[in-house]
Formats: sequence, structure tokens, C-alpha cells
Amino acid sequence: MMSEDKERKDREKRPLTSVHPEVGLIDEIKLYRGEKVLSVAKRIAEKDLDQRITAALAVDVFYTYYLPVPLIPEQSETDDKDMNFRRSIVSAMVKSESLWKSKIYTTADTLTSIVASASFIERLNRLLPPPEGSGGSNKSQEQQEQQEQEGPESGPPNIQEAVQKAAEAAMKDSEMAKKIKMTAERLGAGKGSVFSLESSAELVLRLARETDVARILEKIEGFRLPSVKGRNTTKFSKGWVSGLEYGGDVERIHYSQLALPDDLFYADLANGKLLLYEKELPASRGPIYVLLDKSGSMVGSKIDWARAVAVTLFKKSMDEGRTFIVRFFDSIPYSPMVVRSNSKPNDVLRLLSYLARVKAGGGTDITRAVSSAVDDIDRMKLGGKDKPSDIILITDGEDRLSPEVLQRMLKKVNAHLHSVMIQGHNTFLQQVSYRYLTVRKLERKEALEVIDFS
Repeated sequence: MMSEDKERKDREKRPLTSVHPEVGLIDEIKLYRGEKVLSVAKRIAEKDLDQRITAALAVDVFYTYYLPVPLIPEQSETDDKDMNFRRSIVSAMVKSESLWKSKIYTTADTLTSIVASASFIERLNRLLPPPEGSGGSNKSQEQQEQQEQEGPESGPPNIQEAVQKAAEAAMKDSEMAKKIKMTAERLGAGKGSVFSLESSAELVLRLARETDVARILEKIEGFRLPSVKGRNTTKFSKGWVSGLEYGGDVERIHYSQLALPDDLFYADLANGKLLLYEKELPASRGPIYVLLDKSGSMVGSKIDWARAVAVTLFKKSMDEGRTFIVRFFDSIPYSPMVVRSNSKPNDVLRLLSYLARVKAGGGTDITRAVSSAVDDIDRMKLGGKDKPSDIILITDGEDRLSPEVLQRMLKKVNAHLHSVMIQGHNTFLQQVSYRYLTVRKLERKEALEVIDFS
């Protein structure tokens, strides 16, 4: 026991070194990354990790995924027990076909490398055999001699098997993590240098293991999200320059017109044919508010399609600088999710998580749902006379309602109701809706019709 404590204290005094020669000494930045991987793995596992799984091992695993071709040096006489264990894990990893398949998603990608590493360590923690001397080892003398001849790189067979299974699981998670990251980038949240999802690695890993998220991403990929034309704007003589046009407003005159002869200049001025700067300001718009029916009849492809449409509407709202709100409902409305126009990178992840965790079931009360949307817009002061809002109702339900009551509610906050009937029809909704769409095939064409409004 004393010798083990002494070895541990000596190891703590020595500078940590990675098993990868390209990485070398594990400085504070690399150690922080390893601790990040361990933190994610521990929260996913919901229990303490094996004491052999250290921050140094997490660093080695991270760079095994991150580096294009990780190289493992031969055993050194100065290697301690911890280094030998780390070397055995990483050596087994590089022999795994799953690791090299994961490289498509993780090479030089910090986020997916963190996710893959945390996934690998969380699985490895469950599969690791007990350490030698703990009473859990049944190796024969012949097996021990064979391992000594092959070197620590080979590792005992049960560790190799644990590494192989952990690498297979990490490969699947890294593939989904890459898709989630690419979707977040396509949606445009957090554009520019602030775009970083590393701080949300745990949420990315949890989403990667959600089958509903996989179905949403599959639908979105089929939609091939279009780029929105741009923010709705209003012309304003003191606004930003957006182009050129002809007219007679001398305050916006293009400098080239000052070179015209006087008679030609005044002739163009009189006829409104001077070249002018076109100026505009973003139009003041209320939110895009999506109401998603989650009643029992929406189970399956209907709710999958509706979720994917909600994501495309989120993209539209962000491109137009508008607040986005989504709320599920059946016989009662559920808690909404609100994303302001200055969204953060992890807002996309929160949206996917919100959409994935709701399951179809219950009745349908459209009046109550629309009433909740109107109350939200009014309470948050998001709409009004000069800020028209758009409420998109996606449902397949037949429900009796009063067009007059709905019209009064919508007028209160200056909101347009866009009703999307999935394989159904509602005469009452058709009377009150600003737009009324009937969806039959649940395909990309119908999805684009839903988001194509100005």
C-alpha cells in the first residue's frame, strides 16, 4: 500500500506526458480539454469513473480522435503504471476499425472529438475489467508471459474487447454529433467568430443518442433548407445603403450625378431619373410563433414532418431577425420555447431537444392553443399595430371553433394565422386563416410552401 502511495505521489510530481509523440507534454490547455471530456463522460454515466480513467487518458483519447494519423511510440523503461495503461488503451484503439471510420467526423474537429472521446470513455468505464490484483483477474501464468513478450501495447484480451466495443459506440455518436453540428451551422445561429458548441458537448452527445433527433435531422436533410431571401425591410431615406435606384430625392443622390451638365442634371431631376442610393431599415416584425399539434393522431410521420417544418421556420425567423416561439398542444397547451433574434449557438441544440422529447398523444383544442399564442405575444410585448406577427398552426385535427372569437384574438396583437392541415380539413380554420394550406404527401415541396410567406 505504501509503495502504491509513493508511486502515485512521484507520478503527480512528474510532468504529464501524452502517449502521442506529436502531443508531448500535457500543458494546462490540453489538461483542461481532458478534464472537459471526463466531465461530460461522468455526467452521461451518472456515476464516478474508474480510478484508472484519468484526465491524462482523456487527453490521449481526444488526440487519438483529433489527429489525422496518431502514432504510438514503443514502450520506454521510464514508463510508469499509468503510462502503460494509457498506452494499452490507445494502442487497442488504433487497431480498431471503428476508430478509423470515426476519423471522417472527428479529424481536426474539436467538438466531435470531445463528443467521441466522452462517449468512448463512458462506454469504456462500463466495460473495463477489474485491475490486476483486485481479485477480478483469472489470467494464467502463460497469458501473463505472453503479454510480457508482446509488450503493454497489446493489452490483455478483455481490455481489447472493451476498447473495441467502446470505439463502435463512439463511432455512431460521433457521426450523429457531426450531423447536429452541421445542422446548427446551416441554421445560422451564432454566426461568426462566436459560433462554438464546445461548451455544449454534453447536450450534443445526449442528442446524438436520441432516435427522435435522428429522424428530425433525416427530414431536414431531405428538405435541403433554402436560404431565405433576407430580412423584411422598409425604405427609409436615412437608412442603410442597399442598392441603387432612379428618382428625384436629392438627399440620396449618387455622387456620379454631380458630374452631369447643369441642364441634363435638372432635366433628370424634373423627370425623377437621377441615380440615387437606395436606403432601407429592417422592418419591425413580431415573432414567428409555431403551434404544433401533438395529439394521438399525429403519431409517426406526421409529427416528424411537423418537427422538421418547425426547424425550417426557426431558420426563417433567425434570418429575418425575428423572435421564434414554438409550443406543442393537444387538449391543453404545453410550455413554449422562446428564442430571441440574437440567438446563441446552443439555442439550436435546445430547440432539437425540445422537439425530440415530446411524444404524440391526447386530444385537440385549437382555440385554446391559439389563445395561448396570442397571450404570449401580448404579454411579452412582441406584437402590435406596427409589429405584425405570424402564427403557424400545424395540425390534423377536426375541432369546432368560433371564427369570430379567433379573429378578435388575432386582431388584438396584429397576428396572421397560417393554418397547415396535415391530411385533413377544417372549415372553421379556413374561414379565419390568413393562409390555409392542406398537406397530403409530407414532402419537401409542401414544407417550402409553409415557410414561403413574407
